Amino acid sequence: MSSWERLQEVVEKSGLSINAFALSIGLKRAENLYQIRKGNHEISRELARKITAKYPEINEAWLLTGKGGMHERETLSASKKIPLYDSGFEDLRMLPDEKASIEPLYYIEAPTLSGGDFATICYGNSMEPDIPAGAIITLKEIDPSAVLPGEMYLVITSNYSTVKCVMDVAGDAEKFRLIPKNTAEYGEAIINKSDILRLFLVKGVISTKVL
Repeated sequence: MSSWERLQEVVEKSGLSINAFALSIGLKRAENLYQIRKGNHEISRELARKITAKYPEINEAWLLTGKGGMHERETLSASKKIPLYDSGFEDLRMLPDEKASIEPLYYIEAPTLSGGDFATICYGNSMEPDIPAGAIITLKEIDPSAVLPGEMYLVITSNYSTVKCVMDVAGDAEKFRLIPKNTAEYGEAIINKSDILRLFLVKGVISTKVL
């Protein structure tokens, strides 16, 4: 499926014309969308983010790559509050399973961070300055096959859980590179994709400044 075919599905789902759809996602005009229809451009990451900010049920990875399905979990809409857990990453092996016994601390409502399944507190500093220690991160579970290289993910294995930028390994389709932002204190690691139990895209970061 081409970029335009995916984009066309989203436009048709919105019930808007191309021009009206462009305005709905914050574009001043629809020229970029018409260029995609002509085959001159692909869907950019910036455009995908504009679309998913307005329509959070749309899968950003599917928009960009065609991998996975068009829809993410529609039960968690932009208007719904996101549960915040403070149980450590290890407990996320079962969250947000409906059978999980862990209760959220409370619920947060942040329209600009829509599209997340839930939120938790990141205590480590390996992703500073992007994610300061103690920041709240909102997360959406995805399939490892839908990874967008360079984005930040919470990676959970049977041995450890960590937030890192995830990149492909050149020449080895079975592995990922886990890259920290704080390279002064942390090094890069290589992981087998088969070792991943769950994978969560970091959709947003909420940090506070201590005065």
